[in-house]
Amino acid sequence: MRYSRPMRVRFGHADPAKIVYYPRFFEWFHDAMESMFEDVSGRPYAEVLEGTRAGFPAVSLACEFKSPARFGELVDVEVFLSRLGERSGTFEYRVRRRGELLATATVKVSVIDLDTMRSRAWPPDLRRQFEPYVEADGEAPDATRLRS
Repeated sequence: MRYSRPMRVRFGHADPAKIVYYPRFFEWFHDAMESMFEDVSGRPYAEVLEGTRAGFPAVSLACEFKSPARFGELVDVEVFLSRLGERSGTFEYRVRRRGELLATATVKVSVIDLDTMRSRAWPPDLRRQFEPYVEADGEAPDATRLRS
Protein backbone atom coordinates (compact mmCIF):
# COMPACT_ATOMS: atom_id res chain seq x y z
CA MET A 1 0.00 0.00 0.00
CA ARG A 2 1.22 3.53 -0.73
CA TYR A 3 0.55 6.84 0.91
CA SER A 4 0.09 9.65 -1.62
CA ARG A 5 0.07 13.41 -1.18
CA PRO A 6 -0.74 15.89 -3.97
CA MET A 7 1.62 18.86 -4.24
CA ARG A 8 1.22 22.01 -6.32
CA VAL A 9 4.55 23.29 -7.65
CA ARG A 10 4.75 26.81 -6.24
CA PHE A 11 6.71 29.82 -7.46
CA GLY A 12 9.22 29.41 -4.62
CA HIS A 13 9.92 25.79 -5.59
CA ALA A 14 11.21 26.70 -9.05
CA ASP A 15 14.36 28.26 -10.46
CA PRO A 16 14.38 31.01 -13.14
CA ALA A 17 13.75 28.35 -15.83
CA LYS A 18 10.50 27.45 -13.96
CA ILE A 19 11.87 23.99 -13.16
CA VAL A 20 11.75 22.70 -9.58
CA TYR A 21 15.09 23.32 -7.89
CA TYR A 22 16.33 19.89 -6.78
CA PRO A 23 16.57 20.52 -2.98
CA ARG A 24 12.82 21.21 -2.96
CA PHE A 25 12.20 17.54 -3.75
CA PHE A 26 13.87 16.63 -0.46
CA GLU A 27 11.56 19.05 1.39
CA TRP A 28 8.60 17.40 -0.36
CA PHE A 29 9.82 13.95 0.66
CA HIS A 30 10.07 14.93 4.31
CA ASP A 31 6.74 16.79 4.26
CA ALA A 32 5.07 13.71 2.75
CA MET A 33 6.69 11.49 5.38
CA GLU A 34 5.39 13.75 8.18
CA SER A 35 1.91 13.68 6.63
CA MET A 36 2.11 9.90 6.37
CA PHE A 37 3.05 9.60 10.06
CA GLU A 38 0.12 11.85 10.97
CA ASP A 39 -2.43 10.00 8.87
CA VAL A 40 -1.19 6.52 9.82
CA SER A 41 -0.90 7.22 13.55
CA GLY A 42 -3.81 9.66 13.88
CA ARG A 43 -1.56 12.18 15.67
CA PRO A 44 0.46 15.18 14.49
CA TYR A 45 4.10 14.28 13.79
CA ALA A 46 5.30 16.51 16.64
CA GLU A 47 3.06 14.58 19.05
CA VAL A 48 4.36 11.26 17.71
CA LEU A 49 7.94 12.33 18.46
CA GLU A 50 7.09 13.79 21.86
CA GLY A 51 4.81 10.94 22.91
CA THR A 52 7.12 8.11 21.88
CA ARG A 53 10.44 9.93 22.46
CA ALA A 54 11.53 8.30 19.17
CA GLY A 55 13.19 10.20 16.34
CA PHE A 56 13.72 9.14 12.74
CA PRO A 57 16.84 10.83 11.32
CA ALA A 58 17.88 10.10 7.76
CA VAL A 59 21.15 8.16 7.64
CA SER A 60 21.48 7.54 3.90
CA LEU A 61 19.68 8.45 0.71
CA ALA A 62 19.71 8.07 -3.05
CA CYS A 63 17.68 10.06 -5.55
CA GLU A 64 17.26 9.98 -9.29
CA PHE A 65 15.54 12.64 -11.40
CA LYS A 66 13.83 11.37 -14.53
CA SER A 67 11.96 14.42 -15.83
CA PRO A 68 11.53 18.00 -14.56
CA ALA A 69 8.57 19.25 -12.58
CA ARG A 70 7.54 22.77 -13.51
CA PHE A 71 5.98 25.79 -11.85
CA GLY A 72 2.19 25.47 -11.64
CA GLU A 73 1.96 21.70 -12.12
CA LEU A 74 0.23 19.34 -9.76
CA VAL A 75 2.34 16.33 -8.78
CA ASP A 76 1.76 13.39 -6.46
CA VAL A 77 4.39 12.41 -3.90
CA GLU A 78 4.01 8.70 -3.06
CA VAL A 79 5.53 7.20 0.07
CA PHE A 80 5.95 3.59 1.12
CA LEU A 81 8.58 1.49 2.85
CA SER A 82 10.77 -1.07 1.12
CA ARG A 83 12.10 -2.26 4.48
CA LEU A 84 10.87 -2.06 8.05
CA GLY A 85 13.72 -3.23 10.24
CA GLU A 86 13.83 -3.56 14.02
CA ARG A 87 15.70 -0.23 14.47
CA SER A 88 15.45 1.39 11.05
CA GLY A 89 13.25 1.77 8.03
CA THR A 90 13.73 2.53 4.35
CA PHE A 91 11.24 5.01 2.97
CA GLU A 92 10.66 5.12 -0.78
CA TYR A 93 9.41 8.18 -2.61
CA ARG A 94 7.99 8.47 -6.11
CA VAL A 95 7.02 11.80 -7.64
CA ARG A 96 4.55 11.56 -10.52
CA ARG A 97 2.75 13.94 -12.80
CA ARG A 98 -0.42 12.34 -14.19
CA GLY A 99 1.24 8.93 -13.81
CA GLU A 100 4.60 9.91 -15.36
CA LEU A 101 7.51 9.15 -13.03
CA LEU A 102 9.53 12.33 -12.40
CA ALA A 103 11.78 11.33 -9.51
CA THR A 104 12.58 8.42 -7.22
CA ALA A 105 14.25 8.49 -3.84
CA THR A 106 15.22 6.02 -1.15
CA VAL A 107 15.81 7.36 2.36
CA LYS A 108 16.95 5.07 5.17
CA VAL A 109 16.08 6.33 8.63
CA SER A 110 17.39 5.14 11.95
CA VAL A 111 15.10 4.97 14.96
CA ILE A 112 16.67 6.77 17.91
CA ASP A 113 15.76 7.55 21.50
CA LEU A 114 15.42 11.34 21.63
CA ASP A 115 16.65 11.46 25.22
CA THR A 116 19.83 9.39 24.82
CA MET A 117 20.34 9.86 21.05
CA ARG A 118 21.02 6.11 20.79
CA SER A 119 19.47 3.49 18.55
CA ARG A 120 16.22 1.94 19.72
CA ALA A 121 13.43 -0.26 18.38
CA TRP A 122 10.41 1.16 16.60
CA PRO A 123 7.58 1.96 19.00
CA PRO A 124 5.38 -1.18 18.68
CA ASP A 125 2.19 0.69 17.74
CA LEU A 126 3.94 2.67 14.98
CA ARG A 127 5.60 -0.45 13.64
CA ARG A 128 2.20 -2.18 13.40
CA GLN A 129 0.67 0.86 11.71
CA PHE A 130 3.45 1.05 9.09
CA GLU A 131 3.53 -2.69 8.24
CA PRO A 132 0.79 -2.39 5.54
CA TYR A 133 2.96 0.17 3.72
CA VAL A 134 5.89 -2.22 3.14
CA GLU A 135 6.25 -3.24 -0.49
CA ALA A 136 8.81 -3.63 -3.25
CA ASP A 137 8.88 -2.07 -6.68
CA GLY A 138 11.28 -1.79 -9.60
CA GLU A 139 11.56 1.99 -9.66
CA ALA A 140 14.19 2.60 -6.97
CA PRO A 141 16.99 5.01 -7.82
CA ASP A 142 20.08 3.40 -9.31
CA ALA A 143 22.91 4.59 -7.07
CA THR A 144 25.44 2.44 -8.98
CA ARG A 145 25.37 4.98 -11.81
CA LEU A 146 27.22 7.40 -9.52
CA ARG A 147 30.17 5.03 -9.31
CA SER A 148 30.98 4.92 -13.03
